[in-house]
Amino acid sequence: SDYTSINPEYGTMEDVEELIDGVHERDMKIVFDMVMNHTSDQHQWFKDSILRRNGKDDWYIWQDNQTIGGCISTAPNNWRSMLGNNGWVYNEHRKQSYFASFLPFQPDLNYRNPEVKNAMLNVVKFWMDKRVDGFRLDIFNVIYKDPGFGHNPFTWRLIPSHEEVNGFFQNKKNTVNHPDTIAFAKELRNFVDNESSVQKHRFLLGEVMGKPDMLKAFMGDSLDPGLNLVFMFETLDFDFKAKYFDRLIRKFEDHYPSPDYTPVIVFSNHDIRRMVYRLNGHMAKVKVVATLQMTLRGVPCIYYGEEIGMTEGNIRLYDAQDPVAKLYRPCVPQFLYDSSLLKNISMNRDNCRTPMQWSSDGHGGFIMNKYGDGSNKASMKGVSDPWLPVNDDSLSGINVESQEDEEHSMLMIYRNLLALRKSEPALFRGDLKLHESVNNLRGLLCYERVDTETQSRLFVLINFKTPSNSIFDSSVLSDEPLKIVFSTDKRNIIDQHKVNLYGPSALILRA
Repeated sequence: SDYTSINPEYGTMEDVEELIDGVHERDMKIVFDMVMNHTSDQHQWFKDSILRRNGKDDWYIWQDNQTIGGCISTAPNNWRSMLGNNGWVYNEHRKQSYFASFLPFQPDLNYRNPEVKNAMLNVVKFWMDKRVDGFRLDIFNVIYKDPGFGHNPFTWRLIPSHEEVNGFFQNKKNTVNHPDTIAFAKELRNFVDNESSVQKHRFLLGEVMGKPDMLKAFMGDSLDPGLNLVFMFETLDFDFKAKYFDRLIRKFEDHYPSPDYTPVIVFSNHDIRRMVYRLNGHMAKVKVVATLQMTLRGVPCIYYGEEIGMTEGNIRLYDAQDPVAKLYRPCVPQFLYDSSLLKNISMNRDNCRTPMQWSSDGHGGFIMNKYGDGSNKASMKGVSDPWLPVNDDSLSGINVESQEDEEHSMLMIYRNLLALRKSEPALFRGDLKLHESVNNLRGLLCYERVDTETQSRLFVLINFKTPSNSIFDSSVLSDEPLKIVFSTDKRNIIDQHKVNLYGPSALILRA
């Protein structure tokens, strides 16, 4: 409801500035989530727009309802929201409907009003001047809509996907991936590159859905750059098989070639069930996926808690606070939500958004309470409760404190992979080559990362078979003996050219 102030529940502007300073002092970057498409219906802009005052009359997308046969219909046109429901919300005071691409209390801004666009660009500049390093742009591809408000055409497609935005029997040509939104991506890139009072490189990561050509359109090219990166969300629906990842890598290397494009490798986020749940609690598989994420050519985007193997919460649909759950629960019974049919679909996002588990203390160490002696201790029930309940498994080792000194814990797997990625040019800037001689073997995947400048080479070898161990000759990869620099399973060994790789697990080898 206010883009340039801090919700008192979370602190003050001084707290945020301290956070930004602390991040930079540790030689890290800080990226803010930026919702440019819509505001809350509690924003003063929207309140003014309802009352047609302070020049905010058309700051949102308002339209008269259709009149058919002397009766008022329910909506100005047939546009649906991203969730499939009617995207128009009638306001009794204004006697018009406003459009909301997502939820009814999130009215879309009208970017065809130059004042709106300038106001939002000034919000971006405000945070750049606070030395924020970049922005993750929420549902960026719905910012502009058809100015003629034409109906969206019919399609037989029911369920949209990460590549196919059409769905709910509607071709969303007038509301999603509009050419004017692509043009705005390039305008925004030019703005952040040139308008900050603190001169430094900035970073834009777009939440954009569509086929590869559409994603590349949002990123532009070297002559006409757009967003620095966009999410490749198809990886959220990954299949734990060697053949799947072989095809995925080929697709990424074909559509997003180096150095013009860089894929974003994302396997989890705030809108789907946690990876541990989707992999049936198989931690060896989770470690393999972490290895893929850190070693493929691209930018890894890790969802909080994945680095300790956090599991899905246990909040029932009717107890959820997530507005999406409230939308669907009248028509989705709990048993269906719990079934394998909806394993990769989250209609209750509370369960993947439970508090980070720092320790086995009360509330997983997420909340700290100031005691009379001045010490900070984890709060107990009744002192201060988090927005959502902490998972019970925070008491049984699924927390940072328990995993910090455990050599093969999930946390140490991530830390070792991140350290390797930071120190190895082949990983942070190298090219990628698939090895057919290994990938033709059942259940195995092998690719090589090569940095041409330093000639450093690393081989990533993964056994997807469960349970099984594979023995093969590494001379098909290199004439020189290879050394293990990382392994997800301590049983994996290499003796001269003989590699013994247990499944499922991953190895990183150096020539």
